[in-house]
Amino acid sequence: MALERSEPDEEQLWQEGSLGTLEVRRLTSGRPFCAGILLVRDGKLLTTLSAEDISAREASGTDWFVGGVGGGQEPGEDIWACARREGLEELGVPLRLTSSTETYLHDGDSDELRRTRSTNQPGPFALQRRRNRDATRPFRPGLPAGPFTYSGIFHAEFLDEEPAFRPDDPDIAALVWFPLDAWSALAGDPAFADLRARGATIAAGGPIADDARIHLSAAETLRVVAPLLAEELHGNRT
Repeated sequence: MALERSEPDEEQLWQEGSLGTLEVRRLTSGRPFCAGILLVRDGKLLTTLSAEDISAREASGTDWFVGGVGGGQEPGEDIWACARREGLEELGVPLRLTSSTETYLHDGDSDELRRTRSTNQPGPFALQRRRNRDATRPFRPGLPAGPFTYSGIFHAEFLDEEPAFRPDDPDIAALVWFPLDAWSALAGDPAFADLRARGATIAAGGPIADDARIHLSAAETLRVVAPLLAEELHGNRT
């Protein structure tokens, strides 16, 4: 009599990913996740500026936070559909996800970072997890609950060569092309004028006051992902 093969649990799937084989679909299916996209042109990453926990229209304009293009799942989505929808909503232009040859696996609680390969395509550039305070409470009704929330970040490309951004998100004050080589400047909460002097340019939205302070929160996924992108960029140059 053949023994039934038990399904790997969540922690086992994560550990298998740490050892080199990441099954993104099995790990994230039926579990809390968010997803986003990475658009890089001429050494610059497309980022968002938003206020903290309020709409951009209600913000004072003196403080903005740098973020990625992405957000949380909707009922019935997989992580790829979530990334595409969030890109369309926040940019207003159609996108295509492209696969990364390697995936960075990042534990947001321990800060452990490993390289792996996704068995599902297109593979994310990075997959992060953070432990939830309450494993039984979903972000909102109709969504799954679980001990971790996963964040899948995918490379993407425009379907049109010169897209006209039409963002449909009241939380976003501006879309900004940010030079990856100047990413470390965010450590000092600089004024926007300082970032413009380093090559940051507004792609849509704004205006952003020159003396507005620009922040990068400790929990922002780009804090880990952007330096990895910069390394990849320089690696492609050599």
